[in-house]
Amino acid sequence: MAGVNITTTEGSPDADVKIRVRGGGSITQSNDPLLIVDGFPVESISDIPATDIEDITVLKDASSTAIYGSRGANGVILVTTKSGKAGKVNVSYNAYYSWKKVA
Repeated sequence: MAGVNITTTEGSPDADVKIRVRGGGSITQSNDPLLIVDGFPVESISDIPATDIEDITVLKDASSTAIYGSRGANGVILVTTKSGKAGKVNVSYNAYYSWKKVA
């Protein structure tokens, strides 16, 4: 996506992800975008499994500040997770295993 940079702080599988919308503009303040998960502001989306994310929308420029004011000055990332739906029960299982080892 144009204007969005995603980097990790280190090369390990559990490293924190840094997201920048429109680059970094402040020297003394945080350049992190406002993260909204299912309508609630959060500090990080690192604890949300990728399989639970249904949609990600990035607001930048005037649209983010018009809706969220000064909190959206560095951009807004809207994350919609999969939620329960009426109808037939659907159960899925996904496992993941990793470890860190010093070479």
